[in-house]
Amino acid sequence: MAQKKRQRIMKYHYHIETSINAAKLSIEMFNRVDGIHSDQASIIFNAQAWELLAKALLIKNNKKISEDDGKSITAEKAVSRLEHVLKIISREENQTIQQVISLRNEALHNVYPNLDQEIIIHLIYYSLKTFHRLVASEFKAYLPRINKNYLSVSFKEHTFYSHRLNKLLAYSKKYSSDKNRMLYILDRACKFAEDLKTTSYVTYDSWLKNIKSKPKKSRIAMHLPVYNYTNNQENVRFVPVEIKKGYKAEVLVEKTKKTNEAVSVLVRKSDPEKDYPHLISELATTLTKTPYYVRRLMEYLNMKGNKEYHTTIKTGKTSTTQKYSDKALSYLQEYIKKNTEWSPYKKVVKL
Repeated sequence: MAQKKRQRIMKYHYHIETSINAAKLSIEMFNRVDGIHSDQASIIFNAQAWELLAKALLIKNNKKISEDDGKSITAEKAVSRLEHVLKIISREENQTIQQVISLRNEALHNVYPNLDQEIIIHLIYYSLKTFHRLVASEFKAYLPRINKNYLSVSFKEHTFYSHRLNKLLAYSKKYSSDKNRMLYILDRACKFAEDLKTTSYVTYDSWLKNIKSKPKKSRIAMHLPVYNYTNNQENVRFVPVEIKKGYKAEVLVEKTKKTNEAVSVLVRKSDPEKDYPHLISELATTLTKTPYYVRRLMEYLNMKGNKEYHTTIKTGKTSTTQKYSDKALSYLQEYIKKNTEWSPYKKVVKL
């Protein structure tokens, strides 16, 4: 018998394999209950996942992953090249990952800072979101390894990364504060991401010197790269939504100018019987029209599929019913009153 052809192993195979294993371990560490050093472990594995994924991507695109002296490039440099050389991640994505790596470096070489949970959640979530996107687009064969849902249960009320960072900014002129060093660790990472030519982090002493050089009334935040990051990067907050069988729930996110309201995520629970009380036959009776007339008019006004006016309710395994809101009834009444000559039998152009 002829021997089976040996499967070709791509140069980046072991990088991507180990990278995915590390990413999954970072999720496992993050979800540990009462785990000692679980945040640190999650950050360390997440940074390892990114270093290896970045190098796998560079190998795939025939880019060097070593320095002139033969040493492998650092995680910071590898990730930075994904933005500046390959152009497959954004500045904000680069800065998110760089913050993870900066925290990893601190955990390995110094005392890990006591950061608010919102900051860790934000970095881990957006880091993994970008990680999943790149695996899906660049290494499709490996996607099933990480294309799953991973449970994380939250009971405590949380704010956002941006709000917790603002707390750290308040300490930016208190030079001996531990929270000041926490801000430095995050800020040096965002600064590193800005320029491909950067080879190392700004030192803590020079960072402090820069802050001290500003006028006392100067808003220090305006001079820090991490501040720009918070202005451009989205926030995340985990919100459990419980719904009864046969019901749906909508999570409402609204723009607000009030800072104290910006932490809220409103969960709007919908009762189809209350929100969409009318059948099409009932609308026809109220409007003194035929069901055919009402159906054609709604098609003409593009009302079907618009959540303000219409919803589809499942009544069995394969059967559904169409229900309409009070707002739909008001809209139809107003339109008929103003357009008495409208007819479903005339050829009309849709709005």
